[in-house]
Amino acid sequence: MIKRERIDLAILLLVSVLLSIYLFFQTYVISLDGAFQYIPMAKDFASGLFKEGFQKTGQQPLYPLLISSVSCWTKDFELAGMLVSSFFGVLIILPVYYLGKWVFGQQVAFISVLLLIIHPHIRRFSADVLKESTYLFFLATAIWFSWKTIQGEKRYPYLYLWIPFLSVLTYLVRPDGVEIFLVVFFYILFIKKFSASKEKWTILLLLILSSALLFLPYLIHLKETTGVWTLSRAKTISGFLGLGGMGDEVSLIHKIQFSLKKLNTEIFSIYHPLYIFLLVIGLLKRRFSHFRTGEGFLFLFCVLHYAALFLLALNITEWSEKETVRAVNLSGRHVLPLLIFSIYWVGEGILVLYDWIYKKMESKRYLHPLESKKRSMVVWGTLFILILAVVIPKTLKPQRYERLTEKKAGIWIKAQSGKGVTIFTTLPRVAYYADGKYEYVDFNKDMLDKIKASMVEREARYLVLRGRELTDYPEIAKSINRDFIEIIRYEEKGIEKVVIYKRLG
Repeated sequence: MIKRERIDLAILLLVSVLLSIYLFFQTYVISLDGAFQYIPMAKDFASGLFKEGFQKTGQQPLYPLLISSVSCWTKDFELAGMLVSSFFGVLIILPVYYLGKWVFGQQVAFISVLLLIIHPHIRRFSADVLKESTYLFFLATAIWFSWKTIQGEKRYPYLYLWIPFLSVLTYLVRPDGVEIFLVVFFYILFIKKFSASKEKWTILLLLILSSALLFLPYLIHLKETTGVWTLSRAKTISGFLGLGGMGDEVSLIHKIQFSLKKLNTEIFSIYHPLYIFLLVIGLLKRRFSHFRTGEGFLFLFCVLHYAALFLLALNITEWSEKETVRAVNLSGRHVLPLLIFSIYWVGEGILVLYDWIYKKMESKRYLHPLESKKRSMVVWGTLFILILAVVIPKTLKPQRYERLTEKKAGIWIKAQSGKGVTIFTTLPRVAYYADGKYEYVDFNKDMLDKIKASMVEREARYLVLRGRELTDYPEIAKSINRDFIEIIRYEEKGIEKVVIYKRLG
């Protein structure tokens, strides 16, 4: 059994590493969050400017701290961010596998982790300068360790002290990490049975005190720098709970309906349609049989995270008096924890499908000449070939290749003007690759004369636009040659056109 498990883990690690390496070289341009959220913080940390780094953006500090540490060896912050993400994107299979093994068994754990490894969003986020793979690794590790501790409290009661520590690490990557403490607390309070009632209250008190000791220093720092109690610089506690922005100008029913629709749309967009189909099958199977010990623990997390996302969508939506939406900032990346812990029921769905196909083919005697083991291998092989054929094309799709001209434009400007140049643009990434600053241009609000006046005031020489903006705003295209001269344009088949203008005078 141990030998089989080692082989399974070796296969999973090999597949994960190969996909990570491939996508590492297929990610052509940095994400906006990476360029303007995480890397500026990492640069301050690497320079020893920790106070400035903590206050630089609204992001939690652990992922930028990891980038700054790796940058000491690479000297390239974008490369460092990709390496950190790829590292945790590979390692995530370990806590997810062992948690699945404890709760669902070795076979479901292997299938589920394999499905997770090839999932388009999980895999592609892990090759980008984004914190998702780091967050999901710490989250899965904390949930796995928490469940292992809850199951073995008689032998290792002191391990409960590590749950708040892992929860804090997860929280320092993304504020949602507080959900770990809440899941463990509510599970012990309402579900977990102890031989003596005083054990339960002792452990709950231990969790509360140790969590307060670990969470409070950063929460106090946020209170001192923001003036309010908050979970992060970007999200207040009331905002996290969805208690803000609930004006009377829009009916509550409309808000609830829209928020549920928005959240469920994001869930369907982040899940693959095949995974949703298998998830339904897996849940139906569990519906007609008893839940295993531990499934309730995972289900509680999924319910809590769904509720938190619903309240978040309710809060961050901007409503107008006519019950229309101005902006919604909830993205599919918020949904990823649901995928991580529901993947086991997707694996269950594969098993149900396998059993059904095997019995059908056996009853029709399609595989009758083959031995039982070979028949099983044929069915498994066919299933996984079909799954790979459906999923892998999206997983292997290059990231932001069509935006490569933004990178080329930025590098060209840096070569011409050096670091620190100010660029007026509709493409912020150009300024990142130019190692400069940008002023965002909005032709819906600003006329060309006003833009030029601002450029003169800021001593900015370059105006960088998309080619399609010259088409969308023909009046700009007609008048731009009066005050600017086109220096260079980048356009290739399948890539967006980027034009660099230089201010006259």
